[in-house]
Amino acid sequence: MSLRQFQQEGEKGFPSPVYLLYSTESFLLYEAVSALKARFQDEAAFNFESIDLASSDEKLPAEKIADILNTLPFLAQRKTVVLRNVQKWTKKEAQKFGGYLKSPSPSSLLVMIFEGKSPDIFEPDLMKSVKSIALSVSERDLPAWITERAAKKKLTFTSQAIESLISFAGTDLGMLHAEIEKFSSGDSARTVDADELRSVVYAGAEYGAFDLIDALTKKDPHGVFRIYENLSRSMEPQMLLGALNWQYSNNYARSGRPGMDKRKINRIFSLLHEADVAVKTSHSHVIEDLLVKLLKI
Repeated sequence: MSLRQFQQEGEKGFPSPVYLLYSTESFLLYEAVSALKARFQDEAAFNFESIDLASSDEKLPAEKIADILNTLPFLAQRKTVVLRNVQKWTKKEAQKFGGYLKSPSPSSLLVMIFEGKSPDIFEPDLMKSVKSIALSVSERDLPAWITERAAKKKLTFTSQAIESLISFAGTDLGMLHAEIEKFSSGDSARTVDADELRSVVYAGAEYGAFDLIDALTKKDPHGVFRIYENLSRSMEPQMLLGALNWQYSNNYARSGRPGMDKRKINRIFSLLHEADVAVKTSHSHVIEDLLVKLLKI
């Protein structure tokens, strides 16, 4: 979990003059910016600046940003500048900022936030003074991440509850965080089991998924897309996929015949997995395409 590296830098007071934080998870970048604001904005409001390159109101030319960083802090040892959405810069714009990256001000802390897999807009020779940190949580580390999140709310999720949560909400960290927040109503420590999680998190999704699967089983395309139209108004695609996966798994387990329609059920779960991957890569009409394929099985 590379989040730990970011936390360690924070514990040391972010000693490097320039950091580049990058991730495909916008939630992790949002949290990193929030942590920086909590640490530096309150203690030195005059020496903290956040610039969003995706905002027409906040976007500044590279030369102006360098001037801000080279300006001495007000009654403090260091000023902090958070530069968000650096991926909006072209390579030409990034190159204009190269002079600062080659020789950053010792009295400033610059944290650049890049949303994407590979921050390749800067030439390698400009990155020698930049400490790059990839913020990510692997699928293998998701249970530990959920456990850590829950602990901050004085909650303990059982392993079955964690498994159900991932099955329902998928691997989207923002969605997982939102679901965990649903249980943080009190101050006292408590344990959340799978039954409670499903009763709170699913909030009707399981029932909707049951109806959808029933229409799919009956080969009723009009019913399938009518039900989906209603569900799509209140449910994100990834949440619906999780509910479908859960309901199909339950139906298969309740059949009492593990060998029944094995090829069919394997095909269904394969299609659900493909749709889950497609949703995460922002493909359009993923659920509609999935429903058409399920109707043909």
